[in-house]
Amino acid sequence: MLSLTQEAGMTPVKALDPNLLAGLPPGTWVAISQDQERVVGSGSTVDQALQKAKENGEEKPYIIRVPLNNQALIL
Repeated sequence: MLSLTQEAGMTPVKALDPNLLAGLPPGTWVAISQDQERVVGSGSTVDQALQKAKENGEEKPYIIRVPLNNQALIL
């Protein structure tokens, strides 16, 4: 039996390795690879992070923002 994410052709989101965000300033937008193993782009805006991800060959990255004060945001 397939899960909803598999039926929709989506990769299930797994727990993000906090080391991926190490050294990035709070508030930075980050593009994470589909395998959720690498940062493929970052910037002060979502558009900058997406552009860098595309330059690195990642067409559909996960986009997150480095937390400001123990906040989380996943798009």
